[in-house]
Amino acid sequence: MARVSLSGGPEGVRLERAGPKHATALRDGFNSGSAASSTRWHLPRPMVEMNPKGVRRYAIMSGERLIGTCRLWRPQFAGLELAIAIFDPTERGRGIGTFAVEKMCEIAFVGVGTHRVELGVYPDNVAAIRVYEKCGFAREALLRRYIHHDGEWRDLVWMAILRRDWIAAHGGRR
Repeated sequence: MARVSLSGGPEGVRLERAGPKHATALRDGFNSGSAASSTRWHLPRPMVEMNPKGVRRYAIMSGERLIGTCRLWRPQFAGLELAIAIFDPTERGRGIGTFAVEKMCEIAFVGVGTHRVELGVYPDNVAAIRVYEKCGFAREALLRRYIHHDGEWRDLVWMAILRRDWIAAHGGRR
């Protein structure tokens, strides 16, 4: 499969394959609670399990500072599942999430060759839904009372983008 550039984000933001050097910053980012109220993650996980088989985890970097993370892994349904968290609230609303989601789709469709990328998002995470729709994701389902989070059962909006739709949106160049 083709190699995908991980650079080119707003103000020099880039993705790096996450590894041991990112472990402390990832732990601190998740422990900050800034992603917990609006992002679905499968935690806790041992930090030594940074990139288990089938998982592609990336650090979202601004200079040498980790500001978030994104990953692709075995899906709930088909293709690959995507998740993203921007830990630093001051970095939100600047195009970084859009950049990361676009790069993850490029990795999935061009680098891996999958046919579908899917994700789950809380219905009240309006900013994330706007990013996903901007990147070509379509709402497929409302999974009612699907996940237990912070002491209550929460709904989840299931969204996906197909390879053919992603290629069409990028002028068929890929």
